Amino acid sequence: MNQMHCLSDVGKVRTHNEDAAQIFSNDFVTVMAVADGMGGHACGDIASQIAIEKVKAKFNADTQFLVQDAARRWLKEVLQEINGEIISYIEENKVEKGMGTTMVIAILAPTFISFGHVGDSRAYLMTASGLRQITKDHTFVGKLIEEGKLSKKKAKSHPHRNVIMNALGVSSTLKFDYLLLENFDLKGVLLCTDGLTSMVEDPDIEEVLEKDLPVEEKVGRLIDLANEKGGRDNVTAALYEFGKGSVQK
Repeated sequence: MNQMHCLSDVGKVRTHNEDAAQIFSNDFVTVMAVADGMGGHACGDIASQIAIEKVKAKFNADTQFLVQDAARRWLKEVLQEINGEIISYIEENKVEKGMGTTMVIAILAPTFISFGHVGDSRAYLMTASGLRQITKDHTFVGKLIEEGKLSKKKAKSHPHRNVIMNALGVSSTLKFDYLLLENFDLKGVLLCTDGLTSMVEDPDIEEVLEKDLPVEEKVGRLIDLANEKGGRDNVTAALYEFGKGSVQK
């Protein structure tokens, strides 16, 4: 049987949680959503909640995606509406700080998996050969890494490592990455905010995910691990694991 769970924690330093996450599931499809708000208290948390509530409003018991293009259109529509609603909130409330949110959404349909991604919250795949990050961070250092100008190791301590290059609510023009998986053979899918990945290395995340434990305990251990290493940010993780015989080939 497939298992799923998500959890968000304020961490050890912040006084409020600007992350938000939820998993929606019906008889046809599962949608996972993780958001990391920006702009400080009463801004970042509102932005991330707008994002999750919009996904919730667009999902119901009859939601299904019979073709891949329908999933792409749905993701684009959801992200556009989130982007517009945050911009409207900024204008109506005269928000002066950089209010916005990152977002990563996964659609797990019976024959494909698709992702919509903005910012530096990540999507990982759990495969037979290990854990693999499939999203690219929309950050200043992420761009340098992609261009071959900076190593992942040096990026961890780069003075501009927290500079986000793309987020929902910062521009009327929506830019997002769309990823599609067909013929997949996976153990699971992990979505998380940078509160986890900035504190915990990928091999340590993989070690937790490979343990023979319920998904609730695995997610809890990831949160605990980030906090044990300092918990300098809010930390959020959403995990979906495929039961035996449920993967596509």
